[in-house]
Amino acid sequence: MPNPNAIDLTCDWQFGANVVTTEKGRVGYLLTWSGLGGLNLAQDIEVWNPYSTAGQKVLSGPRVKCIGLIERFQFNGDVGDPIRIRALVSRGTATNVRDRIGRPVTNTKVKFAWYIIDFDEEDKLWYEAAFVKTPSTGAEGALDSMGGELQISVDKDGTPLSPSLDIRVFGVEFQLVPAEGKKATLEFATGSKRRMVKSWGET
Repeated sequence: MPNPNAIDLTCDWQFGANVVTTEKGRVGYLLTWSGLGGLNLAQDIEVWNPYSTAGQKVLSGPRVKCIGLIERFQFNGDVGDPIRIRALVSRGTATNVRDRIGRPVTNTKVKFAWYIIDFDEEDKLWYEAAFVKTPSTGAEGALDSMGGELQISVDKDGTPLSPSLDIRVFGVEFQLVPAEGKKATLEFATGSKRRMVKSWGET
């Protein structure tokens, strides 16, 4: 039976990269990610901000600097449930992650923040669909493990940004559980007037 608290957001990363502009779509940004004993990912991707109007709280301005464009965000909704994110990142970022997880990982702690916006077709308004209440500090988690395998991976082959551009992005997917003794407030919305607040982790 489906979990009524579950949040599963698929984002239009090509629209976010401004290579598909025919219609409005959900866009997600991986804003910050640092951990695993010193792996601090750079905001080396800059894309447009289709929202960029009054009412946007987390970001402002026409451009967004981020680590990657989110393709999918999953969270079952309870305080101890893992968060799983798949994002498209630059070749350099993918290489840095691949190199780090290719060596023994003794520190699995990660601090990260994300931001997802969507368009309410009924009200004809952009709205903030998913974010950490304190994006400047982010949420604190630890890499999940299943069957002894850390839940982080990097695509071997890149995905073309568009058929007309010789630029490739690489999928990075990771799953984090709340860090022990840490709590973050997460905000979600399913429309411009339908908001909800959830806790992740416990102090």
